[in-house]
Amino acid sequence: MVKTDTHMEKVKGRLLTEKRKIEEAEERRKAREAKKLAKEIQAQKLKERAKQKKEEIESVKKWRKQRQQSGFAGGDKDAEMNFNFEDGKVFERSNKKRPWVAPGDWSGGKGRQGGGKGKKQNKRGFRNSKFGFGGRKGLTKQNSAETTNEFRSFKNTSNKKRKK
Repeated sequence: MVKTDTHMEKVKGRLLTEKRKIEEAEERRKAREAKKLAKEIQAQKLKERAKQKKEEIESVKKWRKQRQQSGFAGGDKDAEMNFNFEDGKVFERSNKKRPWVAPGDWSGGKGRQGGGKGKKQNKRGFRNSKFGFGGRKGLTKQNSAETTNEFRSFKNTSNKKRKK
């Protein structure tokens, strides 16, 4: 039985598409398995981290107990708290009046807050000091009582004679 070239081309095309479909299905299966494996590994890592954290907390608690039992009550805190850094200076407050504002910034910002040192300012007050109080935005070109009663801008046409 002899087949034509076009028929054999069709058969070959079908075989190739079947082969490609099988390969794609295989890749999807491998990806699913890899995803499952990655999930298991991630869950295992999370468990290990939780376990390690718990052990560290327990060791800190144990260390604190031993420290308390040894009689250290923390009486010499000032000696511990003097941290000297590379430049030899301990923590010092800046001599700037407003350290949170950039130099040359005259926009106001936090500096316009007002209020006493101990006073805690509420959210609205902070926003008012930062952005202003708002006020009327539109309606600036509306008529007012003064502009309505003012007739200087109108031409007086009553003196002219009208043509009949």
